[in-house]
Amino acid sequence: MSMLRQIRLSGIVVLAGALPGHAQISAEQVWTMWQDLSANMGYSLTAETQRRDGDRLVLEQVLAGTTTDIATLRLPIAEILMRDRGDGTVEVTMSPSIELTMQVKEPDADPVDMAMRLDQEGYVAVVSGTPESPKVDFTATSLTMSQIAPKVDGKEVPMTMSAILGGLRGSTTLDRSAATDITYDLTAETLDIGVDATNPETGGTMRMEARAQSLSGNFAGTLPQSMPQGAELPVLLNAGLRGNGGYIIGPMTFDFSIEEDGNTAKAQGTASSAQVDIGMDPAGLRYSAGATGLDITASGSAIPFPDFRVTASEYRLGLTLPLTKSEIPSDFGLLLRLADLTLPEGVWAMIDPQGRLSRDPATVEVDATGKATLFEDLTSQAAQEPGATIGQFDALTINRLQAKAAGAELTGQGAFIFDNSDMQTFPGIPRPAGTAELTLTGGNALLDNLLALGLVPQDQLMGFRMMLALFTRPGEGPDTLTSKIEMTPEGQILANGQRIQ
Repeated sequence: MSMLRQIRLSGIVVLAGALPGHAQISAEQVWTMWQDLSANMGYSLTAETQRRDGDRLVLEQVLAGTTTDIATLRLPIAEILMRDRGDGTVEVTMSPSIELTMQVKEPDADPVDMAMRLDQEGYVAVVSGTPESPKVDFTATSLTMSQIAPKVDGKEVPMTMSAILGGLRGSTTLDRSAATDITYDLTAETLDIGVDATNPETGGTMRMEARAQSLSGNFAGTLPQSMPQGAELPVLLNAGLRGNGGYIIGPMTFDFSIEEDGNTAKAQGTASSAQVDIGMDPAGLRYSAGATGLDITASGSAIPFPDFRVTASEYRLGLTLPLTKSEIPSDFGLLLRLADLTLPEGVWAMIDPQGRLSRDPATVEVDATGKATLFEDLTSQAAQEPGATIGQFDALTINRLQAKAAGAELTGQGAFIFDNSDMQTFPGIPRPAGTAELTLTGGNALLDNLLALGLVPQDQLMGFRMMLALFTRPGEGPDTLTSKIEMTPEGQILANGQRIQ
């Protein structure tokens, strides 16, 4: 299932969870606008009965749904009440329990039937503003989403999953003056997740429980005036689809276990915080995710230690990626950081029983940006064809490179441009031109220790030292080596000014 199809199919869940976000200043306008917005996103929305009861608009047997070439989705709601409060605002409540069903039949795959149950307690929304620019403030004591055991080719898969949000509060605003601009803010006091699954063929089990506190999320985006069925993501982006959002989570705990064929694996852990940010527009996709204060302990039949514990002060992954084809180079980027990683003493004892290597926390970081040109939209069918040439690299900048472990540290930075018209100087790759500067501290001491521990043979050690002598020169401070690697436009490679190719 493509990214775009997943967005379309999951959108109905968002519509149901934030129903009042599509309301207007009177109850009838609330209902009309919700129907309009649903149709704009490719969903149908109907009520079997619609009647006035004093200051309330009563909608019964409401059905939201959509059908694509691979899936059918239905979300029935027994009752929705929209009450005019007499002050130009509308209060919206709904049935405390809703069940969503989805049937998926992809080519060359077994049909899948899925169902989710949404239970809410104390959900109340108040709509204010104008028909063109409404605002909704909502609260709920709790919101529970539970997965009913899915079926694959008519056979039930024994799996249950639930997520419970407690202490919800949020707001939604719309601006429908041209396209539909949406902003959304949500906070929750707690999030509890549970998963319990059994492999019907082997009897293996998997269980997971997790809890998080102090959640907050936000979204700001634009929907084009129409989102036609079947349109690919680049088409919608060029038509005006935009979106930026993310969430932050406070302290977290998790407990995970799996059993299969007599083998077991367990893991427990905590984290101080986690954060995800994502954005999408014609310029491309921007994604960032990370966590701080990681502390994870694992055990099981495949782990040769009673408790395998690792900690890290930070983990982060960032990605910037162009999505649409263009004759002009577009930005891309990659950030990977794992800071202050510690390993259990049992691992060190296996590697270094003599205690020669430093046990200081390890850090690895790669921060790179650059330019690339796409010849095809990244999500297009042409880009998925085997052997397709979808683009080229035009420039690469290494903003920061760091690898620190076992008493040694390598740092560096550099920048290169690529001549894609020359694939002969360096066969198979475009000819680079640029400079990289590297610094290695503690490298010789690390090699001596690895030799003493028998981890590196003497002949290989000599090869490493010869390579260091060729590419490096002494730097400031003890056991410090530096290197400046240059690639010239003429195809030469220089190391510290000495030509090596």
